[in-house]
Amino acid sequence: MKKRDKFWIHRLFCLLITVILFIGISLYNIIQFNGSFIKDEIKELNIVKRQVEWTINLILKNNDIEILKKYCNDFQNDKDFSIRIFDEDKNLIAASTHDTKTKLLQDDTRLKKVKHSLIELYKHSFKDRSLEATSEVYINNKKYYLEVTVSQDYMIKTITEAQENIFIMFGICLLLLFIFVIQIFFSIRSSFNKLEDDVIKISKGELDTKIEVPKNGLLEELALSVVSMTQKLKMQIERLSKLERYKTDFIQNITHEIKTPITAINSAIELIEEQNEMSKINKECFEIIKFQTDSINKLAQDILALGEIDLKKTDEIKNFQIVNLTEAVQEAVDYQGITDCKINVTAKDNIIIKADRELLITAISNLLSNAIKYSKSDVIDIIISENSIEIRDYGIGIDEKHLPRIFERFYRVDKSRSRQKGGTGLGLSIVKNIVEFHNWKIEVQSEINKGANFKIIF
Repeated sequence: MKKRDKFWIHRLFCLLITVILFIGISLYNIIQFNGSFIKDEIKELNIVKRQVEWTINLILKNNDIEILKKYCNDFQNDKDFSIRIFDEDKNLIAASTHDTKTKLLQDDTRLKKVKHSLIELYKHSFKDRSLEATSEVYINNKKYYLEVTVSQDYMIKTITEAQENIFIMFGICLLLLFIFVIQIFFSIRSSFNKLEDDVIKISKGELDTKIEVPKNGLLEELALSVVSMTQKLKMQIERLSKLERYKTDFIQNITHEIKTPITAINSAIELIEEQNEMSKINKECFEIIKFQTDSINKLAQDILALGEIDLKKTDEIKNFQIVNLTEAVQEAVDYQGITDCKINVTAKDNIIIKADRELLITAISNLLSNAIKYSKSDVIDIIISENSIEIRDYGIGIDEKHLPRIFERFYRVDKSRSRQKGGTGLGLSIVKNIVEFHNWKIEVQSEINKGANFKIIF
């Protein structure tokens, strides 16, 4: 799952949590309202019951059952209110309804069952939509039972219908909200995905990719910015490509121009070498000319090599081939023609890597050449593993202060010694560029008089 999709899902989840909290708060308020309604109705019922108690108390003191029945009959036409009176044996003696079979309710049983909750309100509304209360009345040493019933049919029906309508409207609004949010989500997601695909193509070098700019969309400004950026990037790359070509052509031309007089000088040197007679002074001058000519020739070759590596580094596609690392190392060792120190190669058989073979051999040769020329070590170890190659000497070592800069172009640890040995100051820089070209790493560890260890990590 993409990070962007996770972002949108997280936002939708937060919206869902917010809606659930809103629903919870709304339900809580409705429950509180319903509970308050039931509580108020119970209070009102008790007030009515006390009023009825006071009236029948006066009638029963005279033991006038007929007047009591007449009093109850006065409420026959009231559908929302009814009275029933029982004697001490719980036999019905007067009632405002024609219901004579129903037994007396026991001690406010209905009131105890009514809880202040939304569920109980709806249960109550669907069952009988009424509230009842009973009480005992003592008159002339006799016990009577009074039952008062108040109908809540109209009020409860109105409340339940209103709350049901609220739930329906809220559900519809919630459904429309989710449809709207999901529609926006998929619309933006589709635009983002299309723009992302185009940007990925551009990042891979396909600068001619046509970016569709959504009209009046949320991503219109972003898409226009990407289009503008792509155009500027394309122009910059074209300029850099031209500069790189100019640089490469310049290096090739200048090295060619340098090689031409060097070739002539070398030819003259060969002719002079064929002469048998040469004074001591002339011979010394001749050796200086020959040494410096070789140095200039080596410098031209190194500059040309660096230019070629820099040019290869700009290629997006690198055509590496399968290389037997042990064979490549052996070829680099043979190329050096080493006679004055011992080379120990430690390797497993048939270690295969993907690389530019010629550049790999050049890097190994340069590291070997440095170890031979400058370390004064009698033994050089080359350790080959599946993940790295190490070239280790046991000579004079490199001062720690020089280590951060030894891969810079033309940087020399000991300038006088480098000149005596014919160094150009570009060997390690070439190695560094070859390593970077392959996306490898190179590390160096060294201490004075303890040698140096150069490690290329694949």
